[in-house]
Amino acid sequence: MNHFITATYRFFFSSDFAMGVKMALGIFIPVAILYCFNIPLEILMIAGYGSLTMSIADQTGTLKHKRNEMFGTFIAIVIITLLFIFQTPGLHLLKILSLSAISFVVAFIYAFRAKFIALGFIVGFTALLAASNTAATPFVYLGYFCFGALFYFFFSMIVSKIFEIYIIRQNLSGIYFHLSHYLKALSKCYRQNVDIEKEFKNFINSQTELLEELQVMRDLLFRMDYEKDHRLNQMINELLLLIETREIATIPLQDFVVIREMYPNSDLQIFFRDSFLKAGNNLEEMGMYSLRAGDMLKRLGFKAELRAIEYELELLRRQDLEGESLEAYQIVANHFRKVWSLSRNLERVRSFLVDDIELEETFPRHKLKKFLSHSYWTNDYITKNLTLKSPVMRFAIRSSMAMFFALTLVSLTNFLSHGFWIAFTLLSLMRPGFSLTKERSRNRIIGTIIGCLVGGLLISMEISTLGLLSILFISVILNNGLIRIHNPLSVTFTTVYVLILLNISKDLSTMEGFSVSLERIIDTLLAAVIALGFSHILPSWERVNLPKLIQTARENLFNIVLEIEKWKILKTNEDDADLKLALRTAQASIVSLSNSLERMKDEPEKSRQHNISEINDDLIEMQSVFSQLSYLTSLLEKLDTDQVEEFNEIFQVVKFRMNPELHQKKSHISRFMMLELKPLIWLVEPK
Repeated sequence: MNHFITATYRFFFSSDFAMGVKMALGIFIPVAILYCFNIPLEILMIAGYGSLTMSIADQTGTLKHKRNEMFGTFIAIVIITLLFIFQTPGLHLLKILSLSAISFVVAFIYAFRAKFIALGFIVGFTALLAASNTAATPFVYLGYFCFGALFYFFFSMIVSKIFEIYIIRQNLSGIYFHLSHYLKALSKCYRQNVDIEKEFKNFINSQTELLEELQVMRDLLFRMDYEKDHRLNQMINELLLLIETREIATIPLQDFVVIREMYPNSDLQIFFRDSFLKAGNNLEEMGMYSLRAGDMLKRLGFKAELRAIEYELELLRRQDLEGESLEAYQIVANHFRKVWSLSRNLERVRSFLVDDIELEETFPRHKLKKFLSHSYWTNDYITKNLTLKSPVMRFAIRSSMAMFFALTLVSLTNFLSHGFWIAFTLLSLMRPGFSLTKERSRNRIIGTIIGCLVGGLLISMEISTLGLLSILFISVILNNGLIRIHNPLSVTFTTVYVLILLNISKDLSTMEGFSVSLERIIDTLLAAVIALGFSHILPSWERVNLPKLIQTARENLFNIVLEIEKWKILKTNEDDADLKLALRTAQASIVSLSNSLERMKDEPEKSRQHNISEINDDLIEMQSVFSQLSYLTSLLEKLDTDQVEEFNEIFQVVKFRMNPELHQKKSHISRFMMLELKPLIWLVEPK
């Protein structure tokens, strides 16, 4: 209960809630302006649809990128509206075929880049809105739709400019909570009586959102003019410290296994667990402080744990350790250094937040630019995917077939007064993979049923128009604010505001209100059945993607070794920027593999990979190799490897064993294991 209260309190200070308020205002203000001129409700809704459509394109980014993305979106929706608004009324064959063709295009561009997901949905949504229009003539519809879209565009740009620093701070604060979740997942791996492989897998999965949000913040902050703004420069230093903190807290599974075997139910396990748990709690409190929603810690409480671990290590050091006992001691000593480094990093982050320290330097822009993501459209994307073997093409074909079937069903039946709802719902449910479609359908059904029960009750009660408008406004805020946090709850508020919007001027009885709600539930169920049914046509099962994901992860791990060689042996790189980039890429590829395995669990059993346990073992081993390479990188930071005897010889052996081409040509050779990195680490590890 306390966790729910804390999470709710935090939500009202978060960037998600602020974005929800901004979107709701941008959607409602143009409607309110037109209402003052006694514009009919049907026309007001058209303007609202325009601003709603543009709000979907309003994503986190610099002002320049936001402007370009939203302006491009406006051009796209005008073109799409012109293509459909002049078609004759009714759901005839030409309209069904053209909407199905649009669904093909939407699905085809869906997989290009993350931001194209929103653009694809906007294109399909705009086409369906224009095709279902019966409230106004084509030019009237286009005029009011463009008015709503343009109003939201200028409103968003003005608000983003005025509150630019505050918006960046809110988004950066979210990293604290994701990193906190990551450290708490790590702390559970120190428990003796848990399934260690299951907890370690949860630890890997906890990185998914963290890595995504870290990249969003890199793209946002590294593109800003931070050299001239102390606040932006401070936030960049914060972000880099948080990234470094995540890198410190990368530990291989084998370490936990050794600690459990050599020190079962020991105080060491408790101290390590408490240290990472406390670090997670401290990050949460610092995140709340950065949102101005809580007080800052007077000091971080790591001293007790550090002294206790140091005492335990001293007792072990006095023993005559050798063999496995010596190796186990070296592992816990390494973990102690991680806890110590973690405490130092968090203290520095705290100092940044309370502005206790002066910034030492401004990071060169050319180094930070390496870590930016880009969305360049290439013709290769089209040519490579114009084949039935391509998952993109298969998804596009089945999406268009599903839309054709849904619209044909609507055109042949008269028992649904809002048949287009099926098409709208289907557009939001269709996803490239079966498991993603299944998850979206499940969330949509749960949210719709709850929303229909609440919405049906509201529209059948004698609530004033002002009261319904207030509920509508709150629902729009929470729908947009919760969309990344809790999808079923977001769908619930979507359903509530749709039901209120379409029935606000009607005087409905209780039975009539719930009858409208029941129709909405039927629409959603039909759309979910169609989406799941067509997911079996030209399917893209995860087992098809897994070999490529595994190969990519191995290549990216090997690339880390190559970057270490360039930095420390060949001396062709002046710093470790390219190495850091290689580490980030490798971690992202491992998480992608983990996510693919998780999605496979939701697929039909007959379509799954038969050696899933073997792939899971490979995943855990790759994460362990990554952890050791990350640790090796930190050890080499201030070390001259030319002065370390035999370093180059051992390194070349590791490089040879990790080379993916070797294992492709000679399949009988055993895979590279994390333990093979140990001699290299022992060579440079503090004695």
